[in-house]
Amino acid sequence: MQLLTKNYNFTQGNAIVGLIFSFAIIEVLAELFSFKVILFAFRPLTALLILCLYWFTSKERSILFFVSWFFLLLTSILILSESLLFLMLGLAGIVIHRILLILYIIKLNKVSDFVPILIAVIPFIFIFSYLLSISDEIPKESYYPLIIQNILVSILGAVVLSNYFMNETKNTPWLSIFGVLSIALYFTVFIEKCFLSNLPPTYFRPLGMVLYVMSYYAFYKFVIDTERFNADVNEDKKQTTKVYFK
Repeated sequence: MQLLTKNYNFTQGNAIVGLIFSFAIIEVLAELFSFKVILFAFRPLTALLILCLYWFTSKERSILFFVSWFFLLLTSILILSESLLFLMLGLAGIVIHRILLILYIIKLNKVSDFVPILIAVIPFIFIFSYLLSISDEIPKESYYPLIIQNILVSILGAVVLSNYFMNETKNTPWLSIFGVLSIALYFTVFIEKCFLSNLPPTYFRPLGMVLYVMSYYAFYKFVIDTERFNADVNEDKKQTTKVYFK
């Protein structure tokens, strides 16, 4: 019975992964041809499908994952609107989402030494601050939100970079992939908005959509692998304790 359940979850997981990347292709085409109706329908579905994939494949089903994904889902809807109020709400949502992601990574990797993170954040802060200082196309109302985003993305990059050098476990590749894709996604959006806003959005948004889907799928894989690794470590500790007391 347990084997049948595992096979059922594996089949469901593969089906959901297929849907995620199928929808990603549709969204890239929609970005290329500026079909906003399709984007409004399919972009939230990508985040929702990854959430469903986590539900079917995770044994822990962490509440922190679901809460962070709720804000991602909310932001993916609000950010498509042209209303200033919805855009500001979407911006607030992505700030909360990134804070929760950082806390979740720290929790999963059981980080206790924050000195490497503080050291690793310096180059990211320097690069984003420099780019912000030389940009002449930033609206005044976007300046301070961009500073907040720069700080959060710098901390996220620092957490991933410090993990790469300080935590040699099997979850490191997926976290590193997520970090590289997330930084690349933010750079794409940052360069588009601050330096090349006169170009058509079709130059950047299809690339941004590819990076968006692949980065969050990599984050899902990191979470699943880390949960399994931590579960195996806890099981080994239990077995060792039993042998010791015997």
